[in-house]
Amino acid sequence: MPAPCEYMSPAGQTLQKTDNPKRMPRVRPFLILFALTCALIGTAAAVQPAEPVKQPVPADPMQLPPVPEGADVIVTLKSGQRLRAVFVRRDIDAVIVRIASVETRIPPSDVERIVVQRPAIERYHEMRTVIDNADVDRLLALIEWSRANRLYDEALQDLAHVQTLEPDNPEAIRLLRIVRQEKQLRAKEVQDRVPDSPAETPTVRRAERLKPGDFPLLSEEEVNLLKVWELDLNESPRLLISRDTIDKFLDRNGDDPAIPTSRDGREAFHRREPEQILAEMFRLRARDLYGEVKVLGSPGSLDQFRLQVNSTWLVNSCATTNCHGGVEAGELMLYNRDTRAERAAYTNFIIIERESLSDGRALIDYENPERSPLLHLGLPQHDAAFPHPETHGWRPAFRSMDSRRFRQAVDWIRSMRQPRTEIPIDYDPPTPPEAAETAETPPTREPQPR
Repeated sequence: MPAPCEYMSPAGQTLQKTDNPKRMPRVRPFLILFALTCALIGTAAAVQPAEPVKQPVPADPMQLPPVPEGADVIVTLKSGQRLRAVFVRRDIDAVIVRIASVETRIPPSDVERIVVQRPAIERYHEMRTVIDNADVDRLLALIEWSRANRLYDEALQDLAHVQTLEPDNPEAIRLLRIVRQEKQLRAKEVQDRVPDSPAETPTVRRAERLKPGDFPLLSEEEVNLLKVWELDLNESPRLLISRDTIDKFLDRNGDDPAIPTSRDGREAFHRREPEQILAEMFRLRARDLYGEVKVLGSPGSLDQFRLQVNSTWLVNSCATTNCHGGVEAGELMLYNRDTRAERAAYTNFIIIERESLSDGRALIDYENPERSPLLHLGLPQHDAAFPHPETHGWRPAFRSMDSRRFRQAVDWIRSMRQPRTEIPIDYDPPTPPEAAETAETPPTREPQPR
């Protein structure tokens, strides 16, 4: 036999092998398979260039909802800070907003959320509606808010009212000076800007300038006059009558036996309660002075209309854009924004009180409220004495004459001052362009009574 040959294993063991050339060392099959696999991988790597390793795309730290350019927003940062700003745009690496006319870039990773605010003018009307006209402290707080939101006209209007109540109020005097200065600076700033500058602040859309066409609203003075004409003195309304107005009344009516002419008598008349003085004005029909009587608050009947009629079914059913609130309104057009604001609501009241059907029948029947065409136009057609014409998008405002809304409307009509007198307010209601172009064509929208 051939002599064995010793060798050392990698583990340090002494092994023997034969020098017989016919005996090959045993190679395990899996080692062959492994070697072939490595060879194939190496060949493939040599033939094809290595692709770059793709880095994971970082997720957007804040998924923003669509925000219209120029919208008022509240930006809440993750630090807890809240910023009131105007949204400009969203870039890949920044949220751009405008704070005090200065564009500011904020990394998205710093933003917790962005909340779009409704237009400041809408929020103003909502807040103004719930503030009593005699509440000076809350009015001053609203004026400060209006100033911060650049509603300078509204702030000046409320300041003028506050000064009729408290002419020497130091806070009102201070705010008047500040508001006037800021309004002038703002006007100069806008004038100096390039017309197409992206930093231009959007124009405030006030109610009187809404489209289609200009929609005129009653002025504050006209609203006040309407309140005087609708007053029920038994409600003990809060009134303000200036000394000058009382003197004018006394001077003009000195020939009436109940009107004092002596100095002491006139002074005693000045000390009467405002509703007693107004009762004398009503008795003598001093209509030219009604507008000088300031009504603080609103008569109950008008409040019923504003809260239970105008802000509910009248606007939501009759003054929609598909009906009497849009370009297809026909000859009757109603205002469908700021539903609880006095100017908006009482403008709609003047419009519907003066509107009539094609046969001359008034929309509001004060003698028989349940038969008012205004209400029947809101009933299902098969239940209405004056059925609404078939128009696209129209739906009944009431389920039946027994529905709560219908009964509230009847109660409102009954609560209005009787007998009715034409209120001396010169108001020309708006007419959509389509109606103006076809004004010569006899209207067909008004239903005929059964």
